[in-house]
Amino acid sequence: MQDGGLLVHLVTALVAALIGAAVALRLGQPLILGYVLAGVAIGPFTPGIIGQTEAIAELAELGIIFLMFVIGAQLSMRALVRAGRVAILGALLQVAVMIGLGYLVGRALGWGPLESYAFGAVISNSSSTVLGKVLSDRGELDSRHAQLGIAWSSVQDISTVALVAVLAFLSPSSTAVGPLLGKAALFFFVVVPLSFWVVPWGLRRASALHNREFFALAVVTLALAMAGGASLLGVSLALGAFLTGVVVGESDLAHRILGDAIPMRDIFSGIFFVSIGMLLDPAFVLDAWALVLVTVALIVLVKGAVTTVLARWLGCSTRLSVLIGAALAQSAEFSFLLARIGLEQGALSRPIFNLLLSATVVTILLSPLVNGLAPALLRRVQARRSGAARDADAARPSAIEDHAIVCGYGRVGSIVCALLEQHRKPFVVIEEDLRVVESLRARGVSALFGDAGLPDVLDRASLRTAHLLILCIPERMAVRRALEHAREVSRAATVLARTHSYEDRAFLHARGADEAVVGEMELALELGRRALQRFGVESDVIERSLATARRAHA
Repeated sequence: MQDGGLLVHLVTALVAALIGAAVALRLGQPLILGYVLAGVAIGPFTPGIIGQTEAIAELAELGIIFLMFVIGAQLSMRALVRAGRVAILGALLQVAVMIGLGYLVGRALGWGPLESYAFGAVISNSSSTVLGKVLSDRGELDSRHAQLGIAWSSVQDISTVALVAVLAFLSPSSTAVGPLLGKAALFFFVVVPLSFWVVPWGLRRASALHNREFFALAVVTLALAMAGGASLLGVSLALGAFLTGVVVGESDLAHRILGDAIPMRDIFSGIFFVSIGMLLDPAFVLDAWALVLVTVALIVLVKGAVTTVLARWLGCSTRLSVLIGAALAQSAEFSFLLARIGLEQGALSRPIFNLLLSATVVTILLSPLVNGLAPALLRRVQARRSGAARDADAARPSAIEDHAIVCGYGRVGSIVCALLEQHRKPFVVIEEDLRVVESLRARGVSALFGDAGLPDVLDRASLRTAHLLILCIPERMAVRRALEHAREVSRAATVLARTHSYEDRAFLHARGADEAVVGEMELALELGRRALQRFGVESDVIERSLATARRAHA
């Protein structure tokens, strides 16, 4: 299989991805694990069918482009701005800390100063691609920790330009750094600002032709052209594609763009992770297992812990900080880029390059597991007297009973609270965003800062004497923990919960929830109600039809 045309390499990668995905689904594991292990199976370091690494790696660049393009389009500019302080300051501090720690570890292992710096630079970076894929598979891409994590990772990606410039300046085969920085500045300060005007204008013109095939072609061409242009200007394909997605995500055609780009993302992202698996040499991992283990620990445990501490210091709740730390406790495409440049510039020796490559692939394999274990770790961390619990102690509401406890003050919880306030019903809000809590208290609303999934936080809201527990938080595990504690201490309180799936609704009902509302179903029923009203159907007939529809989906 070493020779052959592009079609042969594409089919090899797709078949491997298909088999790996099927095995992962059969075993109930994330698809990314199946893709990476399939890549190991067809890689040059294992017996059997061997794919051509270089050709499949080139195809995998399409996966990086479309995956990052879709992530950027789904993450609005307003979300990036809201995440600004945490993402920008946190990411820059985390990169600096990890470079320092990596440098110290490298020097302790007897490496030179330049190799130690390059080692720290490589492990400092996290992957938006891996983060987006893992959280998308978990159905958490719209969560607060996913948005902050992607913004944080994007700042890391941008910092890669400076890290590469330092490598180029310090390496034995250094070339002029000025042209490199000049081209990067041209991209960030000229191309990107212009794209906010040029790209939406071009897409509107393409849409005006009212031809779906032409519009899809325009979207694909745009994503590839912008990513390629970024690469020519010294910026990575992934970052160029991500920023392009952010630009188009602000246009009123974003929904159509995503509809055309998502199928391409799903196909080629699988090839990307297969190509990563092909780089892993199991024999090297076994021979240098101690060094690989140390490097993996630095990336997963140390970087995850540093990220968590920094996020907490910047005002995130303990729970949110732990989830961000878990999401960023890995490395991938930008680490590969830095390591490859370090090797080419003479800053890294071949053994250290293989070490970084192997450890990075292992962190990708561990990423779904780390994100799955984070909630369990969170319960242990917050079971002790965390900062959130201490804050809740200080702001404990006065004695209250027969009230509602509203968990989460986001888009759903804020509307619920507004209705309760309008009808003068007593309620307490539990929210993990300290700024929201302070704002509510300034308005005279009783609010606690903490994780609603923790028993002591619910107890501080006087759960035992509450009339209603309304779970508006989107995180499934936190909802389940809150429900479990509520049924342990108060059988009388009515529990109302939001959920995103019929399976989860059935689970919550079986555990004692009085009502579990599937958001998509209620949206569909409300749209159906209004449609029937427009047709002049009588109100009582509409209500019977809606009741029948609810029973059909119960």
